[in-house]
Amino acid sequence: MAMVYTLPELAAEYKTSKDKIYILEELGEIKSIMFSSQKVVSVFEAERFLKENGGRNFDQIIKEAKKRKELEKLNNNVVSMREAQA
Repeated sequence: MAMVYTLPELAAEYKTSKDKIYILEELGEIKSIMFSSQKVVSVFEAERFLKENGGRNFDQIIKEAKKRKELEKLNNNVVSMREAQA
């Protein structure tokens, strides 16, 4: 049994597109580490993601994660503006 998956291997394991896995990784929904010259995901992280998102649709997870990222950006901008005014 493998200890880690490359992102394309994880896509194959999840039976989904590489694009969706790359998006989920970029949004921080799936946590990866750089190992040598590749990003890899541990078996434990792959299982965590499945347990936390069981029964959900990848497209919905991506949509919600993108919304969260946008809200974080807006909040950070507001905080920065307030700090600049102080």
